[in-house]
Amino acid sequence: MKKGLLFISIFILYLSGVYAQNTCGDQLKIAQRRFDDGLLEDIPQLLAGCMKNGFTDEEKTNAYKLLIQTYLYNEQPEKADEVMLAFLKEFPNYVIAQNDPKEFINLHKTYRTEPIFKIEVRLSGLLNMARIVEPNSTGNSSTVKTNYKPLVGVGTELNYINRLSNDFDYSIGISFAFARYSYTSVPLAFTKVTGTYTDMYFGLPLSLRYNFKYKRVNLFAKAGIEPVYLISSKVQLERKDEAIDQPYNGTVDLTNLHRRFDVRPILAFGPTVKFGKGNLRLTVEIKFGFIGQLIDNNKYKNLQLQEKFMFVEDNLKFNQLNLSLAYIRPIYNPKKINF
Repeated sequence: MKKGLLFISIFILYLSGVYAQNTCGDQLKIAQRRFDDGLLEDIPQLLAGCMKNGFTDEEKTNAYKLLIQTYLYNEQPEKADEVMLAFLKEFPNYVIAQNDPKEFINLHKTYRTEPIFKIEVRLSGLLNMARIVEPNSTGNSSTVKTNYKPLVGVGTELNYINRLSNDFDYSIGISFAFARYSYTSVPLAFTKVTGTYTDMYFGLPLSLRYNFKYKRVNLFAKAGIEPVYLISSKVQLERKDEAIDQPYNGTVDLTNLHRRFDVRPILAFGPTVKFGKGNLRLTVEIKFGFIGQLIDNNKYKNLQLQEKFMFVEDNLKFNQLNLSLAYIRPIYNPKKINF
């Protein structure tokens, strides 16, 4: 009796060891050998237990291909279509390889495999570069030394991208920018005024994108236009007089003195690389200011600025230089194409 129990225990342990060694990878090899030998009937059953969990991505891709071939050779096109649809939902960005089975390739061609659209999320560092359209001053504006320098700001953008034709896409988006630049002026020989502007904008960028390759590098170029709305504009000022030790400081809201709307042409360029299920894109972009920011009737309206800070705004236009990193995620909806 004891010998019998010992024999059964050893046999069970042996079977467990054999089963443990028979991994999903082994199952796939067995299924492939049976396919090569023309023994197709039990291939779906051999692979079924590993399709949900057990295969690596490469093994699972090969298992899908093997199942599709099996059903096609067994003259079960409906089941082959079911497996192909499941494959495309799990691996929507799969690219046909040269060594893929002909049957798999032919069936793959009967499905919509291109993304129906793409979503782009961008984060940018930006420089707001002011240029003077009309100088203004409390004194003689032709002799007053005024200087503007860009400071680093930040921006974000969300875009909907869709194919227009072949290598061309169009995009529609929303953007937010927090722009900064510095101001220095010497209105009088004994007085120096410095300031830091902070402007916030909301925009609706509309663009045409061209995708191309150069020496195996995926690149894109973009041209478009962006209507922008000024949310707020403030300047933090400091006035220093040589005869007075204590400077004058203050922050002034200039929003109501400025035009709220501008239209900015856009040019951009950059490389694109594969990353996970999407792409990363590095972009250098410039947006050109089209409309002067200052409302003419308002330039001498704020008496506090003139008396306390000896400050009258120049009319400015802004070119904005952006360096951005974007993640682009394709959205797929594979389906059978009716020819």
